[in-house]
Amino acid sequence: MKRKIIFFLLVLSALTVLAGCAGISYDMTARDRAQRYIKEKYGFSAEITNVYLAENSWLEFNWEAPAFAKIGMKHDGKEFEVLVTIRENDPSASCDNYEADIISADIGSYVKSRLRYDDIALRIDYGNGYGRCMLPIDIRSAEDLKKSDKDKIISVYTHGLDNESVDSINTSAYGKNTRFGIVEWRESELPEVPYGMVNGFPADCGWAVSAIHFTNSDGMWEHTGYDRITIDNVCLVMPAECGATMEKTDGPGEPDDVPVTDWYRIHVAGKGSGAVYAAVGAKPDDEYCIEYVYNGKAYYERIPHTDAENAEYELYSHRQSTDREYEYIFRIVKRDFYKDMET
Repeated sequence: MKRKIIFFLLVLSALTVLAGCAGISYDMTARDRAQRYIKEKYGFSAEITNVYLAENSWLEFNWEAPAFAKIGMKHDGKEFEVLVTIRENDPSASCDNYEADIISADIGSYVKSRLRYDDIALRIDYGNGYGRCMLPIDIRSAEDLKKSDKDKIISVYTHGLDNESVDSINTSAYGKNTRFGIVEWRESELPEVPYGMVNGFPADCGWAVSAIHFTNSDGMWEHTGYDRITIDNVCLVMPAECGATMEKTDGPGEPDDVPVTDWYRIHVAGKGSGAVYAAVGAKPDDEYCIEYVYNGKAYYERIPHTDAENAEYELYSHRQSTDREYEYIFRIVKRDFYKDMET
């Protein structure tokens, strides 16, 4: 029996050593491929500051090589990232964001030159899905990006926008698959622009949206105006065409949940999407839900914390309406939605 235990311990030790050696090998592979890629694309060598090996998914074996690695690099004081494949040696999949600031500045300058506004904030996203603004070896400039079929998402928040100036933007100026989303913000202090905000309502920072201008699949501009209703520490933002109303009301008896707002009645007359916001002194680790009653039945929906900087409201809940008129009552309660699902 002792011999069997010793044998298994030796096997386990050997596997641990092999796994460690494999990790070192993958790290060296990542470094080598990143240096080769940068040398070929830009003609210089760069300092490697860190290497992140992607973790295998639950469908993959732990001893399989990672699919890719992200390598932090530095050249002439400028930090950037390179993405390379590890499991497969596929140079065509390598990409980097070395010139992302220059390309984004070019796009930003174009947008700013066309719009008339008091203040503006932009977020520009394009390239590989594993890293923001990661571009392959054949794209080195904004001109190259214009010629490519890479998705480009240009998200803009403005204050004091002259909405007639929106039409002066040529939606195809940066090539195919370019999508614009321009928000008119009611307040002078703009929030951090969220990722991927185009034609959808920006739920996590939309509490002061007055209008959104966005491009559809045909590259044509569409425009949606929004109404904002605020009562105490709760705010409802919905498209003006919905004819939404909100008022305080009585609700059903007290459940075991801890209520943090009063009950409110929302009536929506038409189609659209928007959000309910709440400023309730929320703690980051606490869980909250909207408890709402529709057709006499109670439902719960988890209400996340707002991630936007300088947020006026700490919590938001994204809500989709239907094509028909409807009404429900709701309040916000402290409740762990996922824990309750398990019980």
